[in-house]
Amino acid sequence: MNACGCRLRGRALIIAALLPLLAAMSVSAAAPARRAGKAAAPETIRIALLSDLPQWPAAEDRFAALLDLLAERKLDLVVHAGGIKGDTESCGDAVLQARQHLLDQSPLPLVYVPGETDWAECHLPVNGNFDAMERLNRLRELYFPEDATLGRHPRAVVRQSDQAMFRSFRENVRLSLGNILLVGLNVPGDNNHYRNEGGRNGEFEDRREANRQWLARAFSLAQQHGMTGIIIVAHGDPQFGNGWEKRGKPSLLDGFMRRRPRDGYLEFKRQLRELAGRYRGQVLLVHAGSSGYRTDKPLRDSAGKPMPNFTRVALPVGTTAQWTELIVTPQAASPFSVVLKDGVGN
Repeated sequence: MNACGCRLRGRALIIAALLPLLAAMSVSAAAPARRAGKAAAPETIRIALLSDLPQWPAAEDRFAALLDLLAERKLDLVVHAGGIKGDTESCGDAVLQARQHLLDQSPLPLVYVPGETDWAECHLPVNGNFDAMERLNRLRELYFPEDATLGRHPRAVVRQSDQAMFRSFRENVRLSLGNILLVGLNVPGDNNHYRNEGGRNGEFEDRREANRQWLARAFSLAQQHGMTGIIIVAHGDPQFGNGWEKRGKPSLLDGFMRRRPRDGYLEFKRQLRELAGRYRGQVLLVHAGSSGYRTDKPLRDSAGKPMPNFTRVALPVGTTAQWTELIVTPQAASPFSVVLKDGVGN
């Protein structure tokens, strides 16, 4: 055998001897990755749910103390479901600016959606005889100037104003929390600001269409990305127990022929039933509690049965002595857990 053949044979023997060692190294390197994957625990997100705070200047210091308490307890986010002033408090700029500054000093990122006392009831004499739409536009300027939450450490959000058709609706907001989608809607109390005066109910109709499209888009995104849950935040109580399931299409004659007020939340409830019925995950609706704190399943399907994947949380209002904690486990089949907590004294 020549010298070249000897060298080839020697290399072959070396490679053959190294193959078992290389295989063992490959297995040992892959094993820790598999073990780490099995041991990984689902991430948990803790959210404080608040509404109707602060009411009146005397409550501002206690509200600030509550925000500090939430930061001390290392929550991840504060969600304010609206109601930043008392129902007979002025809607003037001085009040709105003071409350905006207070919310913006939150140590935690803070998502805020407007309530009726913040704009829809500002036409009342006790609130200053303002034009409600003018006050809503002022709220948008003060509270939603950027695509971010309020607070000293803001988080990026998506606003409906990104869509040219709904350029003014900066209060409608969306935020992804792992495998969960949080959606804020301008759905105030006072019958969703439906006006009984004659003629076109322009503000109500335009906002209803904006809300309809924003909510439909949220469910579409959640379905598309396989998200396990959607949190919907609004201020107004939709009045699930008023017999809305049996009502026909809304009509201008409701107040005359049928002798009952037009349900300003009717289309909202119908859309919730339709979207939740098609959605594979869990849906949580958060709003201010007109009758105090409670959690229940008030949404029924077309057969009258409670929809198991829909839960409502009605928040305590106007008190810093209690707050509601929402614990979110994004990867869990049941991602939402709600607990009423002690706050700071009133």
